Amino acid sequence: MKRSRILLPIPLLVIGLAMFFLQHNYMDEYPTHIHAWAEQDHYALALGFINNGFDLFHPETMIYNKQFPGWWQEPSATTITSADFPIHEYIVALLMKLFGTTSPWVFRLWTLLWAVIGLLFVYRIAFLVTKKFTKSLFVTFVALCSPVFVYYSNGFLPSIPALSMGIIGLWFYLRYYEDQKRRHFHLGIAFLTIAMLMRTTFAIELIAVLCFELLRVIRKESTLPDKIPSILISAALFLAYFLWNRHLRNLHGTIFLNQLVPPDDWQDFKELVADTYHKWTFHYFQRLQYLALAALAIAAVVIAFIRKRAFKHSQPSSSNSHAPLSLWWLPLIEVFGCLLFSVAMMQQMPFHDYYLLDTFFLPFVFAVALLLRQFHFRLLSTKAFAALTAAVLCVFWVRGAMNMQEKRRTMEYDGFYSYERFQDADKILDSLGISRDAKILCLYGYAQNGPFIQMGRKGYTMMWDEEGWLENALGWDYDYIVIENGKFSVHLDKNRELLSRLKKIGGNKQFSVCTPTNNWTYLEDWQFFCPVE
Repeated sequence: MKRSRILLPIPLLVIGLAMFFLQHNYMDEYPTHIHAWAEQDHYALALGFINNGFDLFHPETMIYNKQFPGWWQEPSATTITSADFPIHEYIVALLMKLFGTTSPWVFRLWTLLWAVIGLLFVYRIAFLVTKKFTKSLFVTFVALCSPVFVYYSNGFLPSIPALSMGIIGLWFYLRYYEDQKRRHFHLGIAFLTIAMLMRTTFAIELIAVLCFELLRVIRKESTLPDKIPSILISAALFLAYFLWNRHLRNLHGTIFLNQLVPPDDWQDFKELVADTYHKWTFHYFQRLQYLALAALAIAAVVIAFIRKRAFKHSQPSSSNSHAPLSLWWLPLIEVFGCLLFSVAMMQQMPFHDYYLLDTFFLPFVFAVALLLRQFHFRLLSTKAFAALTAAVLCVFWVRGAMNMQEKRRTMEYDGFYSYERFQDADKILDSLGISRDAKILCLYGYAQNGPFIQMGRKGYTMMWDEEGWLENALGWDYDYIVIENGKFSVHLDKNRELLSRLKKIGGNKQFSVCTPTNNWTYLEDWQFFCPVE
């Protein structure tokens, strides 16, 4: 362990340089690419804490009509929403207050810091398992160069901080597995509990650790009474916040999915799995990573088989030594839990690439470390060759991650979001004398929180117009209507009558600011979409 601490500055420097190389161009970028919807929602949560005086237990965003339970058709009296324990967004809000800015770079920097910490503890876990610097750095690059990890490593979702908390918790537990010091077990459960509160899916990892430890207790390799206090505190915290979150959801609604969505039937299951495979396979890991890791797994299995046969022949038949429970049981239990979760949420898997970070990512990386433990290099030339091969692979992976980073930021998703069409919206609304407390009804602005973040105001979102939706929304309690011109003009024939009920008071070519009226009519449609002089 002392050697591991001595070597820590080296992986920290390597990780820091790699992450800077991958992310420095995107540190002040507004969330507009793959799954920007969810990222904007968490960005709005941070802004909500600034707006509500940093009330941690009443998280809020920018919209009054929540997705659940009314599918945006039921206005609420507040913008409060239920959410997984939002400590990540809360600390970001504190940092924004400290730095005097709500710019995206504050959020991205905080998340990136946790990505670096998580990768550093990936290295520490690998070193704990393999006892080798080169192997540990190789495992770290397996994690670092996952395209989905890279993309969200400076993003707005809590998946990266929660994943890092889970990694730290696993490291402490493995320390306990090795030295049997109770404080390491308690610290491990503490970090795993925080991860679970931030992202409920990390309950899978916590349960896997507890199941593994229970197996050790049954085998008399460990004891149970000294662990009960930590387990009870963890369960109590989870239950308490679960009940509070349910109270918020029942009282105020929520913008976050809060139910299981399994496949409808076997055919639906197969189609969803195929869709997920074709859509995300090479976003999860790169092709070269899959090939290298497959070769590694095959070689490790062959080596383990040979060693087992050699050990069996070398031992006396009367020998019956009791080997400790294999660490392989830990990722296997966790993978089983992840599979159950994947089935339970199968209808969302083709749309949420970051679910990998919440589920299979950590057991997969841990399994790579366990595979590398099978290899023992005795000759200097063999060790040097292995180090050179690992270095070349890591360089290729970083380059591949950078290319995928660019690809993921230039996909068709960008066309769905209204970021460019609402640039400087807050300044335009300020120039019109519109109060920051005014309620806005935003028509055709996508996604739900994004336009309001840029307008710096709260309101009601109407992203599309199903039958009767728009007419229903026009009866709500709002002060101004803001229309995204491009999408509104596409549906102009359907909504032409609305023009006679609006008075345009400002805006630009991208959006219009209006007030409701009963006696205002435009002579020509084009006049409505022209900026007000």
